[in-house]
Amino acid sequence: MTANLRNFFQVIIVRTSFPPLSLLYKILYMIAVRRAVLVLGSVNGVEAIYLRRGVSRNEIVYGLSDIDLSVIVNDNKKSGMTSVKEKVRSAYNRLSRFIPLFGQANREFELYSTSEFFRLYADYPILKYRFNEGKNTWRLLFGRDIVKDLPKLQESELYLTATKELEVWWSLVNAEFSSTHPLPQFGRKYLWYKAIAEASKVYLLICYGEKIYRREAALSEVRKYLNEEQNQCIEQVRRYMKNLTSKDNFLVDDVMKLFMELTSHACSEMERKVYGRTTRKRAMLPGLDCNDLIIEKEVSHKLEEIERYIQRELVAHLDYVSLVPQIYLGMNVLHNSDIDSLHLVLAQKDFIPVKKLRGLDSLLGKVRSPQELELLIKYKNVFLSLRIKTKFDCIWTPGKCPLFYSLVNYFLLDVIKKSERRKAFLSILPPDFEDCIRKRVARINEVISDPDVYKMKTLSFLRFFWGATRTKLLNNLLESDCIYIPLTSRQICEMASQRFPENSEWLNGLYGEYRKELQEEESQAYRFFTKSIDFLKRI
Repeated sequence: MTANLRNFFQVIIVRTSFPPLSLLYKILYMIAVRRAVLVLGSVNGVEAIYLRRGVSRNEIVYGLSDIDLSVIVNDNKKSGMTSVKEKVRSAYNRLSRFIPLFGQANREFELYSTSEFFRLYADYPILKYRFNEGKNTWRLLFGRDIVKDLPKLQESELYLTATKELEVWWSLVNAEFSSTHPLPQFGRKYLWYKAIAEASKVYLLICYGEKIYRREAALSEVRKYLNEEQNQCIEQVRRYMKNLTSKDNFLVDDVMKLFMELTSHACSEMERKVYGRTTRKRAMLPGLDCNDLIIEKEVSHKLEEIERYIQRELVAHLDYVSLVPQIYLGMNVLHNSDIDSLHLVLAQKDFIPVKKLRGLDSLLGKVRSPQELELLIKYKNVFLSLRIKTKFDCIWTPGKCPLFYSLVNYFLLDVIKKSERRKAFLSILPPDFEDCIRKRVARINEVISDPDVYKMKTLSFLRFFWGATRTKLLNNLLESDCIYIPLTSRQICEMASQRFPENSEWLNGLYGEYRKELQEEESQAYRFFTKSIDFLKRI
């Protein structure tokens, strides 16, 4: 079904969602759910089937609400866990093909083995939050209730994981900064209703300890804590929901500002409650000069264009603009495009209208370079990404990202025009730093033991190498009181050469070939693959 045709049917269904047609739509949803249970439950090895999200809470908007399912299969090796998953996924794909009420398998459908379900709950904050919420909102359709056996969360864990829910919704409403929004206006209204309601739930939980699971209840309760202007916005969002297909004005600045406000308050309170009394190690961050920062030619030209746009359109709204190197220490060790990439940071003095940020986003959208230039805006105490790489890492707070907060106030945009070296300075480390480094080392060892590592594209491999080298060097320093953290590939190369002087010649040779690769020039970096992997295995 084409997008236009789908939108046409959605509008018709939304406009006719009143008795007796609403009863017909309800029956169709019930039939679809029962059909799914019949088809998926017939696969040998399925332990449980759950109905999730809005439909499980009876918050259905006929025509727009997808039927979200989670299926858990057993770990019985004799029955072939992979084979069971394949059968379930194949069955679901057939269902979604003929019943459009089911979402896409790669987005709306969740499929786990029992052990995987518990492991993901332990390791991933967003899943911890959603699975925990599932104890109160998911509806068991088939099998035994596995969700009830999940370990209970401490309050601090619950607050920390709840902020990940804010990141998911920020990644969804982020489309407002694009000049070509992928959703029609009725879809935008519905998305904003859900986003403000979910942000209200997180705000109420973290700031006031109120556990509210239904969206409308959260919107009613949150009004007690907001000012008159914000309450008017809440009522506007509710009116959107009641008149999704009307042609009234869509006030995107108002809802965007309210979402940022709820996010800022919730994150501040989470940091106070979770990180307020933690003792952490210190980090030494090196100074930078123009030789450390690799600015690819196209990116350099784009920065000049962006500076002109900022001076013309945004300067009245800003406190300062920063350009700082990215540093990523997450669990995806193969995602190292942050190496030698940059954050362009706008610190708002007052709220920047969405229309003006769309203009800046369109400039960034024209960058065709392997070097990433990520745009962040500051709202009160948080920074929010406007060009999102991952929906689970797009809101930056002081306690979670202390290295970034140290950098952002230190390096201004004119750093790329100055040759003097900025002095090294101290920062603190994230609370999960040591655990993250050890887990990254384990994952890196898995990757370099797999022959498929040789199949990586050259630039991806080189970035993986610099990121992996930094991780392994840091792992050797975890017992130190203050840990030196190199920020760029040049600094990583220097640190590795000092630590292992017998390898300095080829490391510097590799660095030269890597710079050619980054600048999209002809290089012979592939000759270093084997030596690089051997080096990673030794350190």
